[in-house]
Amino acid sequence: MSEPHRLPTDALAWELACGGPFPDPAALTGDEHYMALALREGMNGVGLSSPNPPVGCVLVKDGVILGRGVHTRAGDPHGEIMALRDAEGRDMDTRGATAYVTLEPCCHHGRTPPCTDALLRAGIARVVVGVLDPNPRVDGGGVAILKSQGLEVKEGVLSPACARFHAPFFKLIRTGLPWVLLKLAMGSDGSLGPKGSTTQVTSPEIQGLAHALRRATEALVVGRWTVEVDDPRLTDRWPYPTAPHRQALRVVLDSHGSLSADRKVWLPVAGQPVLRALVEERPALRGVEDLHLPPGDGGCSLRHLLHELAARGVGRVLFEGGGLLARRLLEEGLVDDFHRFLSDTPAGGPPVDLDLARLGTLHASIRFQGGSWDVLSAS
Repeated sequence: MSEPHRLPTDALAWELACGGPFPDPAALTGDEHYMALALREGMNGVGLSSPNPPVGCVLVKDGVILGRGVHTRAGDPHGEIMALRDAEGRDMDTRGATAYVTLEPCCHHGRTPPCTDALLRAGIARVVVGVLDPNPRVDGGGVAILKSQGLEVKEGVLSPACARFHAPFFKLIRTGLPWVLLKLAMGSDGSLGPKGSTTQVTSPEIQGLAHALRRATEALVVGRWTVEVDDPRLTDRWPYPTAPHRQALRVVLDSHGSLSADRKVWLPVAGQPVLRALVEERPALRGVEDLHLPPGDGGCSLRHLLHELAARGVGRVLFEGGGLLARRLLEEGLVDDFHRFLSDTPAGGPPVDLDLARLGTLHASIRFQGGSWDVLSAS
């Protein structure tokens, strides 16, 4: 999908960070319109619900929206339950209503009861599902239960968009690895800027919009050289408030522990703990957790890092930083989405040779003044 003429806004930046752009509800009618609304609801759970999917749900009867809901925290109610509670709080009668759900309702007892049971108790007459849940504990079972109880079930509405939205969860279920986003800002000459110096390739406004990528992920990873040159805090500075339970890990690949203790990234930030990834024992840094990994080509094993992050509940991870780390990720086939901020002017450094062979799909290309925000996808 290519969108070459849309100027980025906060809303569009968030949509891109969540895997979009997604269908516009205003351009659709009927079941597709309400499923697009359910997708919009689901985006409110991105960056909060992992390792669970941020399922969005909208309840509708006679063209009236009765309730909306989204799953925002593992162990808390799912999107269907939140929509039913919303309807109850507004004194709406859900009997005979249609539930639009981006992902098949669960049918098993986990940390929460089955959503299929809740829909049945609420008198829902029809369920429209965006995409089936590949979790072996569901995998068509939710749809089968609803049908067996006499509900009308329609599958596959806006299926490509719902599958794209829930792709991070699908990958985690199937491979045990989180969804990997790579972000680089490059000049028209393919450069990140002169080596060893900080270069502002894009405008401060675009840099601010790029913070949507940090908010949408549960871990931000950079290499040692980025910290050495830029001395960043690596914090989530998306301007909108988030739930108090959100934890966003800051991870520094410092294989041999060569970064000094006075780097800004080591300073404590509430809700954003920092990890130092090492391949050898080094003296501890105050307030910093060390993560010991096997060595890989040029540093820590990136695949092992991803498994460790997944074990901590990370469903989406963002890699920022230099060309060397980007090349390693691409060469090892670990990148799912590459967010490339491409300036119309040269950055003035050596070009970065990146193997983009696996990223065969241009998912989106959004123009801004002075450049473009391109999303290249492996899917």
